[in-house]
Amino acid sequence: DLASLSLLRAALLPLASRIPFTPILLRGRVAMSSVNESALFDYLRRSTSSSAEDAARREEMLCCAPEKSDLRKELAIDDSVVVEEAVCKADEVPDGTKKEVELRGRKILIINDGGKYMAINGLCSHYNWPLAQGVYYKGKIRCSLHGACFNTETGDIEDYPAFDSLHPFQVKKVGADLVIKTTEKRLESDRRTKKSWLKQTTTDKPIIVVGSGMAGQSVVENLRLAGCKDPIILFTKESMPTYDRVLLSKNMGIDAVRMRPDEYYLENHISVRLNSKVVAFDAAAHTVTLSDKSSYVYSKLILALGGAVRTLSGKGSELKGVYTLRNHDDPKKIFDLAKGKDLVCIGASFIGMEAASAMQPVAKSVTVVCSTNEPLPALGSDVGRATRRYFATKNVKIHTDAKVDYLEGGGDGFVKEVVLKDGTRIPADCVVAGIGVEPDTLFLKNHNIALDNRGFVKVNEKFETTAKDVYAIGDSVSAPLPFWGIDSINIQHFQVAQRHGQLAAWSILGKPMPGKVIPFFWTLFFFERGFRFGGVSDGYDEIYTRGDVDEFNFVKYYLKNNRVIAVSNAGYSPAVIQFLALCEQDKKITRDDVEKNTTDDWAFMLK
Repeated sequence: DLASLSLLRAALLPLASRIPFTPILLRGRVAMSSVNESALFDYLRRSTSSSAEDAARREEMLCCAPEKSDLRKELAIDDSVVVEEAVCKADEVPDGTKKEVELRGRKILIINDGGKYMAINGLCSHYNWPLAQGVYYKGKIRCSLHGACFNTETGDIEDYPAFDSLHPFQVKKVGADLVIKTTEKRLESDRRTKKSWLKQTTTDKPIIVVGSGMAGQSVVENLRLAGCKDPIILFTKESMPTYDRVLLSKNMGIDAVRMRPDEYYLENHISVRLNSKVVAFDAAAHTVTLSDKSSYVYSKLILALGGAVRTLSGKGSELKGVYTLRNHDDPKKIFDLAKGKDLVCIGASFIGMEAASAMQPVAKSVTVVCSTNEPLPALGSDVGRATRRYFATKNVKIHTDAKVDYLEGGGDGFVKEVVLKDGTRIPADCVVAGIGVEPDTLFLKNHNIALDNRGFVKVNEKFETTAKDVYAIGDSVSAPLPFWGIDSINIQHFQVAQRHGQLAAWSILGKPMPGKVIPFFWTLFFFERGFRFGGVSDGYDEIYTRGDVDEFNFVKYYLKNNRVIAVSNAGYSPAVIQFLALCEQDKKITRDDVEKNTTDDWAFMLK
């Protein structure tokens, strides 16, 4: 009866965290909904099942765990209740297909490859995109949104921008059904943060990492995952550990999203030193010096320095209300000041345009000052023109071929107008300067370390610099890209920084690197339209476009010597994501291939 049910619910509330729930997406995170009655009673039934039976079923799962995965260790300490349920009919997943199913409210992807069934979490660990829409090939699946790649047997990350691995699940055909066997603990999350299982570090000299961007975070994580037992110290001049910098310009009304909680660093024996700026290092003595004059010895030094944002100069640049968009607290300052006011974004590349997009719903007016003939020059004038027209439908004015003369202030010290060279005066209560970044390597010019003519650290294929035991990764380096025949190039992409960290970790430990760098980036406006870009277009001699650029439904192929070296697209085409997979497999697309393949679907080359 209802009274008994109420008492039962009250008694079981402390156990609620172990009861399956329906996931609700909330700002990219999963929140817990109310526990339903059927789940409550089902939990009771399973909690009173035979412990011997559960142990036997868990042992069966342990025997089926991939040998190269840390899943065996996870299952060995997983004492939660075993779950074994039919999730769909086998004929719903014929050979060569995949299907998203649900188990206790958790989305799971099932793949049938030649009669072999595999199952992993159904949402990408980057931004929770359904992997059922992804590109599957040879035991891997790439997310169709941003290309993150996962091993479909282990759930491990194969390529970035993934943030975590996924849970793999045992799936088998029982009669006409497909049955998944797992545990309640593994159904509590859509992702799996891999453990290093390190109990204690050595007493050797530490590995020191300078910089807490995605490259720095990736290298400390992967050092531990690759078996490094040495102490690790990460120095950052920021006031918080690694966060998702990409979101700063896309959703300015939320707090910065941290990549890892404090507990992660403690459990993995990674010492993070906030507000700590490294100003020098001594390669001979193997020491680094901080701005407070303290020094630390290192065994290996990894420079993940990132970029230093360019600032405005000239009259009015010192006024209040003039911002750049780089650090975790910048978006909140801009959002609070520009809400209901006139906002001007100076610069029409990705940061300026994304900031304009993010602030348009809340600002009184948004204007972009573009120094080129169209915005987003990296994507071509046709894409820039279509984007400018699209922004106009959102009441965002873009001044093209425009140069800022000066900023005009008021008596209160705040900016009031942006004045262009042609005399145009634009009302501005807040100004965001998105005019690019430079490598944050100025202090290295007094050291014996090779920089290129733009100030980027030159590294080899192992991410070694010209200084012994000093490595460099991320936005501040110029590195080889063998697949493209490039000896040295700087690429400032989020995903590339993550990959640098992973590959450098394995290189430092003297292990074969698990993959290669395949550049990819994306941009998004108004959470409606965006672009993907895969590869490197430097030196292209032809562009082949199919589709309608003005309608944001196209594929562009960048060619050099009749070979496709990069692909960009807007809309639902899988071409860019498939191109990443083809590059991974060292497969090349020619101009003839592009002309013949009028569907722009390259799945046939991945089999």
